[in-house]
Amino acid sequence: MNRASVIPSDRVLRFLLLEDSALDAELVTEALIGAGLPVSIERAVSVQEFTKAVRDESWDLILADYLLPAFNGLHALDIAREMSRATPFVFVSGALGEEVAVEALKRGATDYVLKDKLARLPATVLRALAEARERDEKQRAQEALQQMLDERTALLHELDHRVKNNLQLLLSLIGIEFRQAKDDHVRQVLGRMKERMQALAAAHRDLYDGQGATRFDASSFAKGLCQELASSLPGVRITTEFDVETVEVEAAKAAPMALLFNEIVVNALTHAYKERHGKLKLMLHVRDGSLLFQLSDDAFSPEEKEAAQTGASGTILKALARQLDAHVEWPRDDRATLVRVLMPIQDS
Repeated sequence: MNRASVIPSDRVLRFLLLEDSALDAELVTEALIGAGLPVSIERAVSVQEFTKAVRDESWDLILADYLLPAFNGLHALDIAREMSRATPFVFVSGALGEEVAVEALKRGATDYVLKDKLARLPATVLRALAEARERDEKQRAQEALQQMLDERTALLHELDHRVKNNLQLLLSLIGIEFRQAKDDHVRQVLGRMKERMQALAAAHRDLYDGQGATRFDASSFAKGLCQELASSLPGVRITTEFDVETVEVEAAKAAPMALLFNEIVVNALTHAYKERHGKLKLMLHVRDGSLLFQLSDDAFSPEEKEAAQTGASGTILKALARQLDAHVEWPRDDRATLVRVLMPIQDS
């Protein structure tokens, strides 16, 4: 054991020695000092002295005999573990059977040395100090890591709070403009903008759940979006049905995916349902590394399918699809399917 790596330079180690024999205490002290260890040893004899010393002072190591008058080493070990758990505890005894030694180690003793083999004591002490130092460094590293995690979590919560407030502020401003607008076209544009902002807010809410999520639950979001939009339109009689797998994607895709889904669902509800009734069937699966998002009904007329495709927000939809590397298809040969989207994703 490299003493320099365990004991800092110019440092005197403080050891507490529980020993009722003055001669044995001298032999222990000589074994340590004779080996060149810079130690200061304070001796305790009674349980009262030992308890007070452990409670009131700080020690680098505790050495203890096992058999003492009206007192034993296991009792001393219990006191030390209760009051100074991190301090290494080494038995130095003339009588320490195998069963007692095993029990002592189970209860928290670091090691033991027999009095007739004190030559082993310096190495045992250095090993105990090294283990204690390693535990202490590990504990400090864990505390520093936890502090950094707490700080980043607090920052995330603050960022989440500010983004939510800013989104709500924008939604409020758009709502004011919508109510004050006289022109129907302006009201329509503002209404669509509000829907897009609401989709972004919903994606943000689902993603930043207080745990700093790195994955976006696309399936849960898509189901909620369809249900919310289908129930929010006045006079609409649309039943939502779902064939959805659990699909998670990387957080970076949350915003464009939320906007893409919103554009498609809003467009479908606005243009593809004659007299505003029918079923909105959502399919969302993963096939060969790609996400399949599909909206269908029992059947669409050619006019409804044409209205949905031509009524789509072309520039916005193309930009979002390009960002997600997605292919948006309006199949004409499948009457039940209105729109189908395929986009590559990374598997969870």
